Amino acid sequence: MKTFYIDTIHCPVWRTFVAGFILLLVTSCEEFIEIDAPKTEITSNIVFSNDAAATSAIRGIYSLMTSSQSFTNGEVERYTGLSSDELVNHSSRNEQQQFYFPSLTSLNGVVHGVFWREAYKYISNANAVIEGLSKSTSLNSSTKTQLEGEAKFIRAFCHFYLMNLFGDVPYVTTTDYQQNSTEGRLPMADVYSRIISDLTDAKNLLISDYSFSNNERIQPNRYAAMALLARVYLYSGKWAEAEQEASTIMSNTTDFELVEIENIFLANSKEAIWQLQPVVPEKSTAQARIFLLFNKPTEVSLNPDFVASFETGDERRGAWVGEFSDASGTYYYPWKYKVYSGSTLTEYAMVLRLAEQYLIRAEARAQLMNLSGAIEDIDKLRLRAGLPLIQDTEPVISQEDLLTAIARERKFEFMAEWGHRWLDLKRTGLTESVLSTMKIDWQVTDELYPIPQSERLLNPALTQNPGY
Repeated sequence: MKTFYIDTIHCPVWRTFVAGFILLLVTSCEEFIEIDAPKTEITSNIVFSNDAAATSAIRGIYSLMTSSQSFTNGEVERYTGLSSDELVNHSSRNEQQQFYFPSLTSLNGVVHGVFWREAYKYISNANAVIEGLSKSTSLNSSTKTQLEGEAKFIRAFCHFYLMNLFGDVPYVTTTDYQQNSTEGRLPMADVYSRIISDLTDAKNLLISDYSFSNNERIQPNRYAAMALLARVYLYSGKWAEAEQEASTIMSNTTDFELVEIENIFLANSKEAIWQLQPVVPEKSTAQARIFLLFNKPTEVSLNPDFVASFETGDERRGAWVGEFSDASGTYYYPWKYKVYSGSTLTEYAMVLRLAEQYLIRAEARAQLMNLSGAIEDIDKLRLRAGLPLIQDTEPVISQEDLLTAIARERKFEFMAEWGHRWLDLKRTGLTESVLSTMKIDWQVTDELYPIPQSERLLNPALTQNPGY
């Protein structure tokens, strides 16, 4: 048996990458993993000696994202859905109940294991790739450039979610244990600045097509970097920049288009900018396995009030909301993903898609007082959903009402999808008005999740969020 001592943000770095369809086996500092060394093992001292091994290293991070209990594997939808007005809790597990009521503590294992630790695990692996690439002299230059772009994209993506869930967070750019173990929390403005820097680099490094991933949309390319950059610009109030990035993506009508509602979440849908491919044999997306109901729910279901708030005639209601009934009543569930399991994968987990770019540009244009342009963008999605067009309304809509309409459109378009609803409520200042009446224990400090106590014990520089 071979014992590996494997790193997260606080542990000494040691990497094992397995060629092909690999899983990077990474645990917390307190844990050890004992496994037999696989015959295809590629150790860290040679992993960047050839293109195939280096490419397997970066693909291993995506494998982790879809095989671990992680925010990237359906859990951000579950837990932020409970924090917001999307989902109802049916679980007796105290750690899950804490998200719903809300009553989170800094000892909550989900907060630590699913969000904080997993995000910094992927960041640590991305940093290991960047450092390995910088020392390699044997890789093809195009491979080296692509992999550096992907690693910087992953680092930015994970920091984006950490910041929007926890507020100020360390921005980790090295595998140096001593440096990381004393990193303090950066103000959100500084985190945004570093995310933008990483994504700008990724945009310049990545290729514009999907040839690097066998023409599947399962590794980020230049347009994925631009899509996340557009979102970051929107969140940070950089309206002109958000509009520009979104417009560039939307102008690529060869690779991307809005597709029929029932086809959006299929593997390699033309609406997809970046998807995660499930890697566990016989299992489909985690979102399907978490949300689909075949019996009375024991975990989560859609909030009936949320379901009732769909506009009359909205075709997304029928296509994306499932129902299960028994003697105890009727329960609703997110139905964007239809397939629970099977040997043939027909659905990939959608991470970034074109519809978001329409709504990013609509919101940015509305903020810039280009109301007609914003209406044109939002109406594309309303037309697809079978709803009346805003351009046909009388009298002419105001900027305030248009921004409200865009927020409402985001509510339904991104239902149970990557935490959009929770993040939108927070960034638009609506948490108090929406949640205070439906959650008895709601207080404004619940907008941020607590910094895990175990991490603060390891790193005294980590301060705690108010309310915890």
